[in-house]
Amino acid sequence: MRQRTIRWPPARPWLGAQRVHIRPSRAGLAFAALLLALWIAAVNYRLGLGYALTYFAAACAIADMVFASRNLAGLALAATPGKPVFAGSQATFTLRLINRSARPRHAIHLSVRDSRAAPSPADIAAHWETAVSIVVAAPQRGWLDAPAVRLSGSFPLGLFIAWCHWQPDARALVYPQPEHNAPPLPVPAGTEQPAKQTRHQPHSPGGALELAGVRAYQPGDPLHRLAWRQIARHDGEHLFSKQFQPAADAQTGAARGSIMLEYAPLHALAPEARLARLAAWVLQAERSGLPYGLRLGALTLAPALGASQRDACLRALTLHDLPQEEAIA
Repeated sequence: MRQRTIRWPPARPWLGAQRVHIRPSRAGLAFAALLLALWIAAVNYRLGLGYALTYFAAACAIADMVFASRNLAGLALAATPGKPVFAGSQATFTLRLINRSARPRHAIHLSVRDSRAAPSPADIAAHWETAVSIVVAAPQRGWLDAPAVRLSGSFPLGLFIAWCHWQPDARALVYPQPEHNAPPLPVPAGTEQPAKQTRHQPHSPGGALELAGVRAYQPGDPLHRLAWRQIARHDGEHLFSKQFQPAADAQTGAARGSIMLEYAPLHALAPEARLARLAAWVLQAERSGLPYGLRLGALTLAPALGASQRDACLRALTLHDLPQEEAIA
């Protein structure tokens, strides 16, 4: 956990008093039994000091109930989307507890619901925030929502436990798990890796150009070549550029020094096995420095290299054939 000073953003989810629940703790129940015994003793023996002690202890318990609730009420909550991970690994979400008030918050426990892990306490100074990271298993490809968490605290006396539940509005993209011991890349015969990849291939003046596909946007690409249909399909989270090549090259297939990874020829494998193999090939091609493209159903990504190309291909593999409501970014 870490703390830092902040400037308040305009509006964030926050814990109103109506969202905070409270109940007696085990210590609080024992304290109530003690109060009952003190009151009975004061009544039986007509002890004025016993009455005073009983009422004073009851007042302390009521004050503890109020302060335990105020320790949570008014906190602002925010969540940071997790970074993409591969299926079978773990995703990390960062949850931020923001204290806008002038009073510090003490011993706030944050735990994942239905988890046996012990909650970690956090103290938040006045006008500060605390960031807490939670780790969640990512068993399959697709979107992984951040789990619901439970905020609780028994400060100051521990007689009452105040708690609330929060569903963070964050999720992470889970890529297909790459196939272990995947076969070598399907490099066509005669294909050689170029010594240096150029972004724009020269073509003869006046030569006819044909659309070769789309690829991940790279800084310097002309704005008029943006592939708006693919950008809208991915909800603007990734940018794509149209790539053109001379008509003569388009008739021969792929450009020299590059490969095209295709989903259709792997019909002998199960759908998930196809995606796993293509994911492994994307990583192999990126490591080898060989420009690669992806043909996945109606989507075609033109050959390119770089982190944006790798992420675009893995994202396309992740969202392939998912239900419409799950595929929307």
